[in-house]
Amino acid sequence: MQAFDPYTILGVPRSATPDAIKSAYRQNARLTHPDRGGAPSAFIVVVKAFGVLADPEARRLFDETGLVDEEGARSYRQEVVIILADMFDTAVSTALELGLPLDRVDFIKQMAVALTGQSAQATERCQKLDAEIAALTGLRGRIKRQDEHPNLFVQRLNEQVTAKVKDHTAAKRRLALFETAATELANYDSDVELFSALELE
Repeated sequence: MQAFDPYTILGVPRSATPDAIKSAYRQNARLTHPDRGGAPSAFIVVVKAFGVLADPEARRLFDETGLVDEEGARSYRQEVVIILADMFDTAVSTALELGLPLDRVDFIKQMAVALTGQSAQATERCQKLDAEIAALTGLRGRIKRQDEHPNLFVQRLNEQVTAKVKDHTAAKRRLALFETAATELANYDSDVELFSALELE
């Protein structure tokens, strides 16, 4: 049995950028999508490959060890589906509040607009945390003690930096989820295609 290699499945090199991976995923998803004549099993493999390479932690694990965290990939994919479902709920609620006929609403477009906003907020959060970590690290470098004893202020700053790094990791993951969800949406011409694809999983 051949080992699962997400790079080979998507047809990209190990050095591929996130944008190149997204582009390859879109192309492969369109070719394998059951609504376009593809086999459901092939589509699921493509989705899994993208899930591994879209999640920074899963990609790092695969790159370093060749292993795929099956549960992590499944969990990441489920989070993307939940984001899409939440966006759909919001789009439906908004359409109902505005009195729009639901059969004429472009839900893909509405969800894409919402995801763009969420991605922008997540990007701002990452940038803010980057700046805070840099500021705390700079301040920590300015604090000196004349003896060899631990410095209470440096310890406190270390705790703050650790907390900010943890927040930054979570913010980057959230941004990756939004970007993955946006990529997923871009694969489909209609909400019917999107819903049927998500039902396969």
